[in-house]
Amino acid sequence: MRLRSLRVRLLVTFGVGALALSSIFASLTFFGVQRVLVNNQQQTDLHQSFVNAALIRSTLYTAPPQLPSILNSIETATGSSVLVHTHHQWLSKSHGAATTDVTQHIVTMVDNGRVVDQTLLARGNRLIFVVGVPIPAVETQVFQVFPLGRLEHTLHTLLLVLILGALLTSVLGISGGMWLTQRAVRPLEEVSAAAAAIAEGELTTRLVVGRADAEVQQLTDSFNTMVSRLVERMERDARFASDVSHELRSPLTTMATTTAVLQRHRDELSPAGRESLDLLSADLAIFQALVEDLLEMARSDAGAVGHLIEVVPAGQLVEQSVRSAARHFGCEPPPLDVAVEVDGARVSVDRRRFERVMTNLTANAQRYAGGISAVRIAVEGTSLVVNVDDQGPGVPLEERERIYQRFFRGRAAHDRGRAHGSGLGLALVREHVAAFHGTITTLTSPEGGARFQIRLPLSEETDE
Repeated sequence: MRLRSLRVRLLVTFGVGALALSSIFASLTFFGVQRVLVNNQQQTDLHQSFVNAALIRSTLYTAPPQLPSILNSIETATGSSVLVHTHHQWLSKSHGAATTDVTQHIVTMVDNGRVVDQTLLARGNRLIFVVGVPIPAVETQVFQVFPLGRLEHTLHTLLLVLILGALLTSVLGISGGMWLTQRAVRPLEEVSAAAAAIAEGELTTRLVVGRADAEVQQLTDSFNTMVSRLVERMERDARFASDVSHELRSPLTTMATTTAVLQRHRDELSPAGRESLDLLSADLAIFQALVEDLLEMARSDAGAVGHLIEVVPAGQLVEQSVRSAARHFGCEPPPLDVAVEVDGARVSVDRRRFERVMTNLTANAQRYAGGISAVRIAVEGTSLVVNVDDQGPGVPLEERERIYQRFFRGRAAHDRGRAHGSGLGLALVREHVAAFHGTITTLTSPEGGARFQIRLPLSEETDE
């Protein structure tokens, strides 16, 4: 599953949050202002319509011939159009008036003595406000039509301004989110980088901050304290293992010498004595291997890697290491298959440690898998790939990672006749390979046994 980025999530949260809040605010503002402006405009127009209706009624009583001029004057003063309806026909209207702006339904309601005010969409998509006022005394109805174009334009302008404001607020929210996210995520990135460096073996790495908030400073101090105590404990454990191993070497040497003497007089012992001697020799070999592995582990934990790193030809390194491991166990070197592209390839390693890697893999194959069947070297991309195949039954899937744990020997741990190792060999192999910035994994070889695949980064340096 792809991991989600905290930085992206924070940016999206700030952006969406700012957009949502600004949209809500813009919507509330627009509808609130729209309601206030429309209501105020309609109340003003309604009041004006009553005043004009009273003027028209007075004109009909006193000077009916002057009605057209009065209607035109009202139209000029208010910007509206006026129509007068009586006895089911239009009596008079102002210059800009159109009878089609007043529906028959409105005329009927006003004719029945009701005051009507409605907002309509007239021809040409014009928004109008129609007010109908009955004048029962003269059996007349007055209709005044107010155009709402200006109000509609004002509302459209307000809506555009609010939309732009919402977008600007969202941009400001994202910008603020970027700034805040950078400040919030930077300490986590520094902690992550420092932890990765420590995991790679750079135990002197510490977090360094300048001006920081109290929480960040507390995180930095706690992290540095934790790393310091961890390093102290590792060094203490490494010294302890080294001291114990050194102390055990002398009695082990004495026991080995004594065992060798007894082996020369083996024929003089009773059958029970010879059996006891064989058990003692086997356990002594395991004990010696354990002490050597503990010493190697102590040196590895103490960080004794780095100053012996050198750039060497890859093919030559693997060939020499395989021969050295074979001589160590007194067996024939396994077949070596070197791909053409390996010629000229170089890697940065510690020769002694790489030889120890091949020795441990050879020992593992000799003890549990009938020996190594082949060693194959190839180049894949920017990596040197070394495949060490054995002749055994392979490693079960559930144990392919556990075999690199310290003191893990799998099913062989329950079989005293097969348990010839200390359980540290493959753990040391992984630590040595990791010191070269490489990896080792357990696969299945083409012949059916186990394949230990080592990947080392190729070096661009050349020999001087």
